[in-house]
Amino acid sequence: MSRKQKFNWRVAGSRFFMALWLTFAWVLLWGTLDVGTIAAGFLVAVGIMLVLPLPRVPVEGLVRPISTLWLIIMVGYLLVRSSLIVAWQSIRPQAPPVPAVLRAPMRLRSDFTLALAVNSLNLMPGGIVVRVDPVARYVYIHVLDTGTEKAVEAFYRQTAQVERLFQRAFERPEDWRENPEHYTAPPDSGPDDDNSQVVGPQADAPKTTASQSTAPRVDGPRDDSSEAEKEARS
Repeated sequence: MSRKQKFNWRVAGSRFFMALWLTFAWVLLWGTLDVGTIAAGFLVAVGIMLVLPLPRVPVEGLVRPISTLWLIIMVGYLLVRSSLIVAWQSIRPQAPPVPAVLRAPMRLRSDFTLALAVNSLNLMPGGIVVRVDPVARYVYIHVLDTGTEKAVEAFYRQTAQVERLFQRAFERPEDWRENPEHYTAPPDSGPDDDNSQVVGPQADAPKTTASQSTAPRVDGPRDDSSEAEKEARS
């Protein structure tokens, strides 16, 4: 005899939000805003969710509307600012920027939220996430400009800011409820850290160990999250 599942209002809320989002997409596709289009879109959305259900993602946090709105505003601001910085770097009368792959902590508990944060970082010009360690919660980002300590510090500040924005919007400690269906990512099977932090022509550059690194510290609740490694060509 199967166990009777308790009603979870968080799961119901997430499904209702998905239905509204699909309805909104339906209205955009038709290009007309009237009761019939909205009703038809909602019915189609419910039908799609019933016939073609997506894999269940455990709902453990809580969406904070104000913090989510602030997240959208700040990510948009960072996108514009990063675009202007890269544009200036391309025309400034100086030597080309020195790229490198930097490691930064991304202490988001949900893999879904982590994926959203990584996608947001990838949208920002001047850097691209090349590897994610889902167990240790680190991201490895190829950064366009790491030629100065100021540029490196700006990178870590921006990454930490994105992390805080997603934590406040979706993973506040007081809102977190551990789900028994929580998905735990398998251990990272990629190359060792010493061989993966530098890609391209920088791979032959001298290596810098964590204890010798001059990169700025990144504060966080974990002891090991304050060590940031940087490898760049000399």
